[in-house]
Amino acid sequence: MKNDSRKVREKLNRKNAIIDGAEEVFFNKGFYNSTMDDIARQAEFTKKTIYSYFNSKEEIYYEIMLRGYKILNSMNDETFKKKMCEDEIENIKIMGETYIEFAVKYEGYFKAILDYKNNDDLKGENVNEELFNECYKEGEHSLGLLKDCIMRGVNKGQITDKYEPTDICLTLWSCILGFSSIVQNKENYIKKFHNKTSAHILETAFKIVLGSIIRR
Repeated sequence: MKNDSRKVREKLNRKNAIIDGAEEVFFNKGFYNSTMDDIARQAEFTKKTIYSYFNSKEEIYYEIMLRGYKILNSMNDETFKKKMCEDEIENIKIMGETYIEFAVKYEGYFKAILDYKNNDDLKGENVNEELFNECYKEGEHSLGLLKDCIMRGVNKGQITDKYEPTDICLTLWSCILGFSSIVQNKENYIKKFHNKTSAHILETAFKIVLGSIIRR
């Protein structure tokens, strides 16, 4: 029994070491410019060993996205636990700020999630179905929290009922992704050419976007 437990731990450690190595490669080169040879060199395993744990490069990437989603979801859950209030507009703003914090603090995971082009055709021989479904489930968690805020806000009379909650949710989610990208990539440009800080842009952006869904 002890030997079996040790073998399980060793296998898990080896699998995580491969994912760790792949993270370095994907974060530096991007998914589409990376190869299994790159991963093998970084992780210091043979390609044969890597293929004994993963079906494909895509499957490793799903493991990395899953790590990112779990970190983001944990941050959102903790934020709501500490800061959730009766004002759903404020709750949405808090969620947006948490996502931006995630994008800045965990830049590699943010880019991995943002850059990947979803392709359901990958489910099957390229990506383990259980992993595929778990990744999508975790990816929907924070979006579900956002939609819950919107639906509660509509019921409380705080948020407009002119639009479907799902439409509002996806619009806000798109805006938050855009805000996060600006903070990461355009801060120097905004400062140099417009004499504005990213903090100012974000505060104004939240006011404009959230102001558009407040029920008048």
